[in-house]
Amino acid sequence: MSHFKERKEKNCLNCNAMVQGQFCHICGQQNIELKESALHLVTHFFKDITHFDGKFFTSIKHLLFRPGFLASEYLRGRRASHLDPARMYIFTSAFFFLIFFSFYQDKKESISYKIDTNAAGLMSQLNASKTVLDSIVKTAASVAERDSAKAELADVLDDIAVLGKDSTAKERLKTISYNFNIISFSGQRKKNYTTLKEYDSVQKVLPATEKDGWVKYKVERHNLYLKEKYNGDGRAILQSIKYDFVHRFPQMLFVSLPFFALLLKLLYRRNKNIYYVNQAVFAIHFYCAMFLVILTGLWLGSIFGWFGGKLPDWLNGLFTIGSFFYLYKAMRNFYGQRRAKTIFKYILLLFFSLIVMLIIFAFFFIFSTFAI
Repeated sequence: MSHFKERKEKNCLNCNAMVQGQFCHICGQQNIELKESALHLVTHFFKDITHFDGKFFTSIKHLLFRPGFLASEYLRGRRASHLDPARMYIFTSAFFFLIFFSFYQDKKESISYKIDTNAAGLMSQLNASKTVLDSIVKTAASVAERDSAKAELADVLDDIAVLGKDSTAKERLKTISYNFNIISFSGQRKKNYTTLKEYDSVQKVLPATEKDGWVKYKVERHNLYLKEKYNGDGRAILQSIKYDFVHRFPQMLFVSLPFFALLLKLLYRRNKNIYYVNQAVFAIHFYCAMFLVILTGLWLGSIFGWFGGKLPDWLNGLFTIGSFFYLYKAMRNFYGQRRAKTIFKYILLLFFSLIVMLIIFAFFFIFSTFAI
């Protein structure tokens, strides 16, 4: 209950409705005096933070340790005591990806590959890459980043050794690639184009019947554009695509969520008391739980990294098994069906979810390819 002075007037200053008591029954605004001290503002701030934290941490406790409970509470209409599903998703996903990208920083511009067919130039390029990778290994912010740089460094050292023994062995180098095509139409071409300008000029003068179709035209132009932008280095192109693709994970998961809910709706279509929105709430809670589980794994991995080690395989396996078991338990608790029927639907859900995710990933990979 507020200890601030109540206004004598009974009209709400926000919506002008007549107020019965301290709070407006229409908009919920408190009917107190306009004059507000700094102490009042600070008190109100800490009250809101404490209220949010209390509701948030209670909801998180139920989310992690009582799978399916929050979705069941939402279905029964018990919603005021728990954090709203949409707010929970926004908060946990934003927090998750903020931490995730800090652990997995892709050094997009750390290694610059420029094609040079001269053996001396290639050796110089490999030595420059070695220097950069040595620096990343020493200053890596996470174990995963350090391990990735070490593996890449090993390939660079192998290439230096190969080129040192045979200056003509350019095609055997693992870390330098000369070609990249989104889709290759080389077997259908009458001419191999080397520049984007050349391709555009030829397409303009060709008869309409001989011009490339819309899809082929877009693909060929982008192939040539990437070749010019990255000096023909396929490895650098793939690195840029990977960088863009990884940073679209939040969008991919957000897009996949309604499809996941739709699969649940189809699997439980005979249950007339559970609507699509309830399936969506169940999906939101499951995604939020997985965000928190993965974050826990990342933090544990960083703790092991501080001591020069990495997260044991058995602990990684435990997190993976725990995630799969969590989904089964949540389905069993929320839908209340027998164990055998739940396991059957659980397997179907995993199978069709994998197909949906592969389609979404393929779409976003293509999108990333044309976005760079």
